[in-house]
Amino acid sequence: MRGPLLRIILPTCSRIHPPRRAVTSPSEALLLSAAVDVSVVIPCYNQARYLPEAIDSVDAGARSVEVIVVDDGSTDGTAGVAASFAHVRTIRQENQGLAAARNTGLAHARGRYVLFLDADDRLLPGAVECGARALDDHPACAMTYGRCVMMGPDGHPWPTPRVPRVDRDHHAALLRQNVIWMPAMAMFRREALAQVGGFARGFDAAADYDLYLRVTRRWPAHDHGVRVAAYRRHAANMSGNASRMLRETLAVMQRHLPSNPEVAEAWPEGCRAWRDFYGTQLVEEIRAHLRQRETAAALRKTLTLARFHPSRVVRELARKAHLAAVRRRRGLRLSSPSA
Repeated sequence: MRGPLLRIILPTCSRIHPPRRAVTSPSEALLLSAAVDVSVVIPCYNQARYLPEAIDSVDAGARSVEVIVVDDGSTDGTAGVAASFAHVRTIRQENQGLAAARNTGLAHARGRYVLFLDADDRLLPGAVECGARALDDHPACAMTYGRCVMMGPDGHPWPTPRVPRVDRDHHAALLRQNVIWMPAMAMFRREALAQVGGFARGFDAAADYDLYLRVTRRWPAHDHGVRVAAYRRHAANMSGNASRMLRETLAVMQRHLPSNPEVAEAWPEGCRAWRDFYGTQLVEEIRAHLRQRETAAALRKTLTLARFHPSRVVRELARKAHLAAVRRRRGLRLSSPSA
């Protein structure tokens, strides 16, 4: 793997051989002729710039791995880039959004295990083996996950906050805080994904979080704690849209209002955490718009903040009033005649 990121070396495991799917066309014969342990699904919409790096990062190790790129109506040459990799299966569709693209890849996946890698991110060496071994060793678990490192647009590492290890109720832990920052940190049993219906459409920005909650509500999970992926931060990240992230994440939380008293306390804690996290981002964006005299954008985001986090609006107005009062007092002192 290119780049200065941490290399993970893990022991090899024996292969798993799930039933084969029938060949659907002569062009698929070679790619579909072998049994598959792990399917790596890469949804891609206008990320041709980063796609080769994502594909190259898939280190099969001792596993039989298929790589499926779903071109979700890209206009930047994504299909041509994917086609240049002989071992990659490329599926093209009209633009339907991230959740739909992931579901398309899942529908074509033949592996016993499935990993979703966004086209602008990459796996660390040994990631496939690490996830598959963890699922092998924990047969009751429907998913396993680890950690990631942050990187900038150029692929150089950024400081990465520490994430606490989860060793108990993963559903309650995820309600309190989403410790799975990116889909490539996790690996799933394909049968479990089929039973929950894959990714829910309607909130692409938080569809992965919704999936983690639906899976862990029904089955145990395992946190192996190993760094397995690199999360690229750049201007086009969906997670950078604080208004959308706040709206859709809280919509997911509403879908998962718990009836189980054992996890009931986790839900309001999580809602408060999400409001504070994205509310802080929104306030910074509103201030930036006001500095640039972009009043319409500032008003739209203020209305979003007022809808989902009204106490933060009150707090910000109080801060503004205090600053204005301080300025007035200073102005009065400066304008008063000297003694």
